[in-house]
Amino acid sequence: MADSAIEFIPREIWNHAAVMSFCRRRGKSPARTLLDSSYHHASMEGLAGRQRRGRPDILHFTLLEVLGSPLNKAGKLDIFIHTQTGSLIEVNPSVRLPRNYDRFKGLFEKLLLEGIIKSDSGEVLLRLIEDGITVLRRRFGSGNFFLLSEKGARLSRAALAEYARPRQPLVFIIGCFPHGDFSEEVRSIADMELRLSEYTLEAWVAASRILCLLESIVLGETVSV
Repeated sequence: MADSAIEFIPREIWNHAAVMSFCRRRGKSPARTLLDSSYHHASMEGLAGRQRRGRPDILHFTLLEVLGSPLNKAGKLDIFIHTQTGSLIEVNPSVRLPRNYDRFKGLFEKLLLEGIIKSDSGEVLLRLIEDGITVLRRRFGSGNFFLLSEKGARLSRAALAEYARPRQPLVFIIGCFPHGDFSEEVRSIADMELRLSEYTLEAWVAASRILCLLESIVLGETVSV
């Protein structure tokens, strides 16, 4: 999940009235509060790249879709989040994320501050990796990295089955930002651009479609997409 629009409120808008009011109600400082355009829209007018920022809900929806998939339950997924600020988050496939959006934001505020989230038994559920998305190239270097984009070549089930045949890792990059294009950092690790539809898809819809295709190949499930 790349270029995810999840970050703390940037310093340049800490003193905006909308930000100050929101943080006062939550009892948190702006430096420890996620930027959310639903609440901070007015204060984001002058931010660079504002159209790509302030949408933690996109990551929330997409993560719930991925974690709840049969492919993940079968132990066939490694899940990573790349943020627009360049950090990488490793997700334990067994983590149970809050369904409530505010609780989800609170969890990720804690993660960005502390760098790690553990269960009561000490199991690591979420880990912040500062090295960035290029870590994935070192970890899955022999695999195929596919950037999912409406500009790419159309992906069919038959083509996907061919990519999966050598049993190498398949890495699918899904953009978790509202508007604009992938960063150069993300594009630098992609081997190929692929599209799933003639239409521009929301991140969680793209995730659902690629998961269904993979489940039909890897798990032998009969699905229609």
